[in-house]
Amino acid sequence: MTGEPAVVVGVDGSDGARAALHHALAEAARRHVGLRVVVAYVPTDYWSELFVLERPPAPPDPGPAATARARALVDEVVAARRTAGAPVPEAAIEVVAVGGPPVDVLVDAAADADLLVVGHRGRGAQRGRLTGPVAIGCVLRGRCPVTVVPPGRAPRATAGRGRPPETDRTDPEQGVTSS
Repeated sequence: MTGEPAVVVGVDGSDGARAALHHALAEAARRHVGLRVVVAYVPTDYWSELFVLERPPAPPDPGPAATARARALVDEVVAARRTAGAPVPEAAIEVVAVGGPPVDVLVDAAADADLLVVGHRGRGAQRGRLTGPVAIGCVLRGRCPVTVVPPGRAPRATAGRGRPPETDRTDPEQGVTSS
């Protein structure tokens, strides 16, 4: 995403990544900026083939498949948000897959961003851990603000500038409206 700063979100297909994507879509819509969806993958290791006498066919590059899975997730979440009446950014949504360790990939992708959004735990989630190593690494090494989204954050419709719609909270006994 060239030009204006963007919101960057890391996805890996986990429930935490889905919640982070929902949050990032809402933030990008609220800020009127584009969204960069980044998926990190383990690149094919060609060094091990140097010492093999008989070469098997090269494995396919996992980058295009990772990009396709991330694009499908984005399309699914955007459709769900539109159905729920939740905001989606009008600016471009870019999906990229980059080979390398997730923390390095996300921190580099968000170097010039306004915000980096990650889920609290990804696919390698272990029971009992409050926050996963990727989220912690991004918070410690990020060069922009980082939001770690907890699980179970459902999309909600908003009115105005990213705030939930006002509800009438009239107390029937006292006739008082609070806001």
